[in-house]
Amino acid sequence: MKIRFGSDYYSAEKILNEYLNKNEYLDSDRIIRCVLFLTTNGIENFEKNLTLAKTDPRDAMLWAEYENEKQPKRVRDFNRTFTENGI
Repeated sequence: MKIRFGSDYYSAEKILNEYLNKNEYLDSDRIIRCVLFLTTNGIENFEKNLTLAKTDPRDAMLWAEYENEKQPKRVRDFNRTFTENGI
């Protein structure tokens, strides 16, 4: 997370912890990695993706791990670390 958020790291960590405390089902390495992968534009985008995962974690996993919406093909497995995924 430090690489993704830089100087906003502590704010991002606080937001993540708040979501995890209120929504225990989000406390999964896979879901958190998917949210981080989808986050491209700072804290606001991070919160948007956490809300997405809160609504339905499967959507976050689909958008982060698969390509081609019509015939989804898994191209990443966030059960594995970013390094193991070549990211």
